[in-house]
Amino acid sequence: MAGRKGPAKGRAATKTTRSTRNPREIFLQHLRKTSNISESARVALIDRATAYKWREADPEFAWAWDDAIDEATDALEAEARRRALDGHEEYVISMGQIVRDPETGKPLMQRKFSDSLTTLLLKAHRPEKYRERHDVQQSGAIAITITPDDDAL
Repeated sequence: MAGRKGPAKGRAATKTTRSTRNPREIFLQHLRKTSNISESARVALIDRATAYKWREADPEFAWAWDDAIDEATDALEAEARRRALDGHEEYVISMGQIVRDPETGKPLMQRKFSDSLTTLLLKAHRPEKYRERHDVQQSGAIAITITPDDDAL
């Protein structure tokens, strides 16, 4: 064994290379998909605090962060709209069992739509018409009486 040159038989030589990944870009790319800061930091192999320090120190990074959040929110809104308008397929269930077509034996499906997503989208896009109104109006005078035993005042 002494005096052997090169790697041991059956083992390839390992070369240590420096990573060329840019943690800021990886963070922003994942943030654009998820709008989740903690998860994006984990994927970029950085601490959340590091991401916040970058945001505070670099206005361009802060702008890119906000843009990534907006893009992720747009995607989320598009998915909510799709679910509200197009719905999704669900199995027909009766008495805890999937109902099957008597002729083909295939499971029966039905399209379900989300009324709650439709309501949220209407409130977001037409708040003047669809928001919940809580108009409180005060009429008359309000009297406040302070007595000597109100030591806390």
